[in-house]
Amino acid sequence: MLRPAALYVAFDVFPRAKGSSTHIASMVQGLARRFGNVRLLCLGIAGMPAYQREGDIEIYRFTTRHRNLLRRATAFARFVASHTRQLRGTLRIAGFRDPWGGYPLLRTQPRCPTLFEVNALPSWELAYSRPAISDEPALMAKIRDIERFCLGEATSILCVSSVTRRALIGLEVDPAKITTIPNAAGDIFRQAATAPCAIPALHSGRWIGYIGGLQAWQGIDTLLDAFALVAGALPDFNLLILHGDSTRAVDLTEKRISRHDLRRRVMLHSAISHPEVAGVLKRLEFTTVPLADTPRNTVQGCCPIKLVESMAAGTPVIASDLAVCREWVTHEQNGLLVEAGDRRGWALNLHRMATDNRLRSRLAAAAAASAAEHFSWGGVHQRLDDLFLHTATH
Repeated sequence: MLRPAALYVAFDVFPRAKGSSTHIASMVQGLARRFGNVRLLCLGIAGMPAYQREGDIEIYRFTTRHRNLLRRATAFARFVASHTRQLRGTLRIAGFRDPWGGYPLLRTQPRCPTLFEVNALPSWELAYSRPAISDEPALMAKIRDIERFCLGEATSILCVSSVTRRALIGLEVDPAKITTIPNAAGDIFRQAATAPCAIPALHSGRWIGYIGGLQAWQGIDTLLDAFALVAGALPDFNLLILHGDSTRAVDLTEKRISRHDLRRRVMLHSAISHPEVAGVLKRLEFTTVPLADTPRNTVQGCCPIKLVESMAAGTPVIASDLAVCREWVTHEQNGLLVEAGDRRGWALNLHRMATDNRLRSRLAAAAAASAAEHFSWGGVHQRLDDLFLHTATH
């Protein structure tokens, strides 16, 4: 057992084929570079070891049978508290990405420098993931109190989008505490041309891609409706939807595909490993980020990992014309932007991107250059290292 100098807490299953796992790995590896031994406290599922050590990083996983979110969060908080009490006096820095782990950490380590990585606060997210909980005023008030405690007590706050930064300032968080650093794209995406493709079907025909969740706020319905409008005019093109969602979400998406009679033109494929995504991206003509115009995107904010990694791979992107995409994509320069939810506008731009070879080539080169400037592994990690050091010394 290591005596860690740094701790990271995440109410997430790790690892999984999701963007959150990519970010958790980046944070933990960054802490290890700067401080040496790191302990990660996270969730686990059946088949994952409760304890795992990878060099200077040790992982403790909490596995529970509770299906109820709040019971699971409460049990996880006790798990975190039991670890953090044992680490008093040893930690130089601790990071967390949600109040479920942050609250017990801050209560048991009140003098430890802490970094709160805010991707989504429960009070923002529950309206989408657990609407029954968000409809309980007393419960939501308690959750907001816990969030305010974490935001107020954390030494530093990290977010990936200026939209999220504005939302936090709206909650009266001190702007001086907030640092915005976008998601990073690993070197495997910059070198995607040499990566093997894990989906054999992509070797024949021409493919448009969507990589991400199937939730309503992702805008997948708009993409399918738009593709249906132009499928007849693009007989050589098929649509790949690479996702990691539940059976229910897949069923709803399959029904929409069937309604449009697109079963032979749209492939729904379950999640693959992160390195395999790079090989897939390079075999797509272009990708899509059809985010919906909802508070999940316009208030909470995000830095879509599918956009970041596609640009890094030199695969051109069509994205929704929302602030979270405009932050990184300039229309006609390094991608195309289309009004969110505008099925006809999306259809026209799908057709344009598919049929204009010169446009795709120009946007691909510009996207790769933008990614090298903003999302490179080394550049983002240097900024993270600087933030870690700043947090630990304040």
